[in-house]
Amino acid sequence: MAIKIISAEFIKGAVKPEQYPSLPVPEFAFFGRSNVGKSSLINMLVNRKNLVKTGSRPGMTREVNFFLVNRPSAVPVSEIAGKKNIFALVDLPGYGYAKVSGGVIQKIDSMLYDYCTNRQNLQTIFFLIDMRREPGEIEKNSIAFFQSYNIKVVIVGTKADKLKKNDLAKVTRNWVDFFSVDAESIIPSSASKKLGKERILACVEEQLFEQP
Repeated sequence: MAIKIISAEFIKGAVKPEQYPSLPVPEFAFFGRSNVGKSSLINMLVNRKNLVKTGSRPGMTREVNFFLVNRPSAVPVSEIAGKKNIFALVDLPGYGYAKVSGGVIQKIDSMLYDYCTNRQNLQTIFFLIDMRREPGEIEKNSIAFFQSYNIKVVIVGTKADKLKKNDLAKVTRNWVDFFSVDAESIIPSSASKKLGKERILACVEEQLFEQP
C-alpha cells in the first residue's frame, strides 16, 4: 500500500531561486511537454480536483509551483523538518510551446535549469510523456541532463486509457528500447482513471523511507 495522502496545499509559485520557498522536506517534481497532463496527474495523486489549475490551452504553467503534502494543520511550515511522510510536489513549466515567443521560452528554460541545479531537496523528476506520442531526442536529452545532476528520473506515460491493451504493451516495449530502461521504470497512467497512482506514490514512499 502506497503512502496515504492526508492533505495538500499550494505554497507559492516562483520564477527564480531566490523566490523558492524554504521547505525542509523531500521534493518530487513533474516535468513534460506542454499540455501532457501534469496538473491533472498531480490533482489525482493528492485526491483534489482543483489544487493545480488545469486547462486545455497549452502553456498554463509559467512558474515553478510548490505544493506541500501531509503537513498537519497544527504544525508550522518552519517546523516540518524530519516529520514523517511530509513532502513537496513541484509542478514545472512544460516544453514544446506552440504559441509563445522565443523570449518566453528562454525564460522558461532558464527557470527549469535553475530549479534542477539549485534545489538540493529534489529527489525525483517524474517525466511525463503522452503515450500516444513518439518520444524524440528532446525527451532523451532531457533525461540525460537530469541524470547528469544525479537526479532520479521516472518515466510516466500519460493518457494510457486512450490506448488499447495491446497498443499499450507495444508502446511500453518501444520506450524500453528507446530510453534503454527496464519496463519497471515506465509507469502508464491516466488521471481520469486513476491509473498509475499507486506506483507513483510507491516511488515517493521509497524515497521518503531512504531519508536519514
